[in-house]
Amino acid sequence: MFESLELADQNLLILINSIHSTFADHIMFYVSAIWIFFPYFFYIFYLVYKKVGIKYTAILLVFIGLVIGLCDQASNITKHSVKRYRPTHNLVLKEKIHLVENYTGGQYGFFSAHAANTFGIAMFLFLLFNKQTLAFRLVFFAWASITAYSRIYMGVHYPSDIFIGMIVGILIGILVFKLQKLLFSKKYDTIISL
Repeated sequence: MFESLELADQNLLILINSIHSTFADHIMFYVSAIWIFFPYFFYIFYLVYKKVGIKYTAILLVFIGLVIGLCDQASNITKHSVKRYRPTHNLVLKEKIHLVENYTGGQYGFFSAHAANTFGIAMFLFLLFNKQTLAFRLVFFAWASITAYSRIYMGVHYPSDIFIGMIVGILIGILVFKLQKLLFSKKYDTIISL
């Protein structure tokens, strides 16, 4: 059973990685770098700042930093405990992988820190902006999904690396949001729902 799941994981990776073009390679490389989305998040936090001021915005940034820190640590601890080679470092698969900009990532890939971080932030913001429209809030998950997909497209993660990273990120996002709510709901009611 485990072998058939692993084979399906590899086959899905190879299928996604094989559907590529020069144009898509450039797009996915920059999407994977995450910093390309900074203007979008600068705009989001500008909206927060306009609504609740610098003090509350700074508090929110601390909690988002906590989401990122927890997701990164969980991923790094798991990667170095499980020691599952990335597809680009797997001796059997690496010759079948189409590399983008010769990027191979670190040696181990289970589970994806990119997926955990982006889905953790997306979940935290989805809960935080609970007074906004569903369409506005789903954009956070669209961003996380595109970023996570780029990691499979580039051949540096198996789909299962992404799926587990997504689950861990969502759980951490919920946990940190609840912590923020517990600590600040009475004193700073405006910080809870924007």
